[in-house]
Formats: sequence, C-alpha cells, structure tokens
Amino acid sequence: MSIKLDMLELDELFVEAGRTELLMPRQKAKGITTSWLDIKEEWSAYGYGHKRPLRIHPTARQITNYNKALTIGLKLPKDDRKVIWAVSLSSQKRHKPNWSKLGRMFKCDRRTVQHNYRGALMRAYYMQ
Repeated sequence: MSIKLDMLELDELFVEAGRTELLMPRQKAKGITTSWLDIKEEWSAYGYGHKRPLRIHPTARQITNYNKALTIGLKLPKDDRKVIWAVSLSSQKRHKPNWSKLGRMFKCDRRTVQHNYRGALMRAYYMQ
C-alpha cells in the first residue's frame, strides 16, 4: 500500500522526475563507421591535457521516484501529461518554470498554462 502524496509533494515529485530525466543517459543511434582513422595534425590535438567532462548519474532513489512519477503520469490524460512534463523540464534551467515560454509552446496565455498545470496536479492527486 503506497502513501498518497499531497499536491506540493506531487509537484516536487514531477520536478525531481524532470531532473532525473536530464541525468539519464541518452540513447545513441549506432551508425556505420569507417576503418580509417583521422590523423590529427598537432600533438596537442590528442587530448593529453584535457579531461572529459564529469557525468553525473542518477541515484537509486531518484530512479525510484522517476518510476513513481511515470506510473502516476501514465494514468492521466495525454494533455495533462504534456503540461506536467513540460513544466517539470522547464523548471530545470531556472528555480521556477518559465511560464511565458510554456504559454508560447502551448499557444495560450501563461496564466492558462498555470491553471492547466494546477488542474493536472489535482487530477494526478485523485488518480493515485
């Protein structure tokens, strides 16, 4: 038996799921490669002094919460899922969602997107 989350906890769950979505490894299409190697002209082009960027992987708790958010989200109608995931991914680059950008994406006013998001969270609360 799972514990029913309130509206603020659902909001935090979906925002954390958006953060986990960005931390997950991307799927790469495997292409056809040739057997000829590119010969680099300079000795510094071989990367002796440069380090690879650090890749942060999601923790087990984040993946569990991501799975919980997907399970709740799949019970919702398609329009609610779109609004919730757009808001959760939009809030990753800032401390809050970019409502104006979301309004342009959904072709409506920013307040309408906020209203639709609150309604989607309410439906998610009752569908858990």
